[in-house]
Amino acid sequence: MPSPLHFVTLTGVPLAVSELKWPFHASTSGSDWLILHGRVDMLGSDEGLHADVAVSLTQTMKDALGSLAEEHAEGLVVNSIRKIVDNGQIALVKSGKMQPVHVTTRFYSFPAKKIQFPTQSDDDVRDLIKRRVFWLSGKLSKSQPVEIAHPYDCQYVNAAREKMLELAKQLAGQGLIKLEGDQAAASDWLMQQEPAMLAAMQKGVDAGKAATKVTA
Repeated sequence: MPSPLHFVTLTGVPLAVSELKWPFHASTSGSDWLILHGRVDMLGSDEGLHADVAVSLTQTMKDALGSLAEEHAEGLVVNSIRKIVDNGQIALVKSGKMQPVHVTTRFYSFPAKKIQFPTQSDDDVRDLIKRRVFWLSGKLSKSQPVEIAHPYDCQYVNAAREKMLELAKQLAGQGLIKLEGDQAAASDWLMQQEPAMLAAMQKGVDAGKAATKVTA
């Protein structure tokens, strides 16, 4: 399983998904949901912004997936958390109560019999790649290369590995990333876009706080 679980959302928020307490267990509230507790931290936050989450899975999804083992379901959990951040349905705060992450059949294609997140435009995928390289290479690992076509990212944007690499080559051609194989490091030009990266991150964080009415 990939480690650490460091990713960036489509809205530009860099996250670390941690403390996933496998396996899923039956809800104690009497419902038929299956629950997995965890935590998500905003990478690079001096304030320690985070959210404690309760990932809940329907019985229908359990039956469709066949297995809820960590190695099979981890990507679905990570990407479901990312989607609720995208949708402004979770607040990253200094402290707060457990927040729900619902995993339902909207993330599953019954005709294809597989996990399927919404397909994103090429522009959105290019932005995701830029933000991934900016945060995970440029800001957090002193320009060490990061994987471009991570399996969880491919699932998140519903794009083939080959498509991710094709879009990465376009960014490399523009001088935004330094690409070697399936790894990329941040260029000086990309790091000069820090104000835009920070603005996108803050907009994503503020959307969650506003929608959930949770304050730090």
